[in-house]
Amino acid sequence: MRAFIRFFSRIGALLLSLYMLLGSVQGFTPSEFVYERAYGNPMKGFMPFYSEGGVDSAVEHSMEWFYIPLSALVTDDGEYRIAEGLEPYLDDISSRGNQAVFRVYLDYPADKLGDKAVPQFIWDMGVKKLPYDGYGGGVSPDYSDDRLIDFLVDFVHEFGKACDGDSRIAYITTGLIGHWGEWHFSACPKAAPSKEQQARVIAAFAESFTKTHVLTRYPGTPGTESGKLGYHDDSFAYETINPEHDWEFVPRLRSAHQSRLWKTQPIGGEFRPECQLPFLTGGEYDGMQPYDECVKQTHCSWLMMQRAFDTGLTAEQVKAANEASASLGYDFFVSRAAVKRACGETKVYVAVKNTGVAPIYADPAVFIGAADGEVRAEGCALSELMPGETEVYTASLEIRSGDEVHIRIGSPAEGGKPVRFSNKGCAEDGSLVLGALS
Repeated sequence: MRAFIRFFSRIGALLLSLYMLLGSVQGFTPSEFVYERAYGNPMKGFMPFYSEGGVDSAVEHSMEWFYIPLSALVTDDGEYRIAEGLEPYLDDISSRGNQAVFRVYLDYPADKLGDKAVPQFIWDMGVKKLPYDGYGGGVSPDYSDDRLIDFLVDFVHEFGKACDGDSRIAYITTGLIGHWGEWHFSACPKAAPSKEQQARVIAAFAESFTKTHVLTRYPGTPGTESGKLGYHDDSFAYETINPEHDWEFVPRLRSAHQSRLWKTQPIGGEFRPECQLPFLTGGEYDGMQPYDECVKQTHCSWLMMQRAFDTGLTAEQVKAANEASASLGYDFFVSRAAVKRACGETKVYVAVKNTGVAPIYADPAVFIGAADGEVRAEGCALSELMPGETEVYTASLEIRSGDEVHIRIGSPAEGGKPVRFSNKGCAEDGSLVLGALS
């Protein structure tokens, strides 16, 4: 049914586009719409690791990444302090107009916290400590212990109550399980939970987060069949697209029959750390896969890319980094605008095309306005505007001689950065002049 509705919606958009070509109100002169890629749009692109006060970089970004131990959100006695633990990060990040992306962990190899990332009451209840030597060494809890899984399920429910729908958060990754919260146990296989236990944790995230998008590491993880979670590829451009390796990200998506999941759930991840600097500086790294092809096949919207922000890049390299970042996710371009009078109304029509590789995973409002103010435009929700599709947004306005007509998209976050069109002349506040009535 959804596909049926979308088909006729696209037919309607096509007819409106044809109508727009028939000519505007006499005296309305539309702008010249020239493509110029927008950098730093919300909910997409490269992001740095969080640093108090922000990073000093010419690479534009709208999100900041951080890891946080479970012990920062749950006391040693088992009391929840989720909001209190997250607030300093969320407040600082949002003060820059950015959004947070983060992961809660219990096991971070070579981390100075060691077993202190796990609240003491979990050890006290008898969950085994499993030390390992790989990745610099560390301690993993025994995830096969049902007592631990029971607690994690309860934690996720409380996590959702505290965070779901908080616009300061762009995305959350499931974390909690495995090294770095990545759901793998390469250095400590005996710590792995069963498929049933994994499915319980995934189900808790799907139940507890209905507004904020959650991503997990591996396509095909038990419990992800519902399609309610996205995925993050933390070895992006290194173990992403090779069809001969069934463990790589895209082959896993295909095996899980979720190659089209990107239409409703986001794909993100981390640019493989060893590949980051060679990519940014034009060098080579053995095994690095073509970035553009990885973006195309995954429909990826965001990547952790720390070296773009802590390395002294040349002006040319900064421009290339901004372009590569902006090639992720959605990309909105205004191609036509017209003003018509009919039945005593003056209506503005604006054709907006998504020239990106994914939709936007939020629904900020679209506004059309003139000197006397602006109104919310009619048209499909932005999250429904798929790559390659065009939607005609309309609004009834009072327009007087000399008025400039504009369009803008709001921010997905309260007080956050607006969505800017990839049009030459788009202002920092996201507004784009469509033309003027002489």
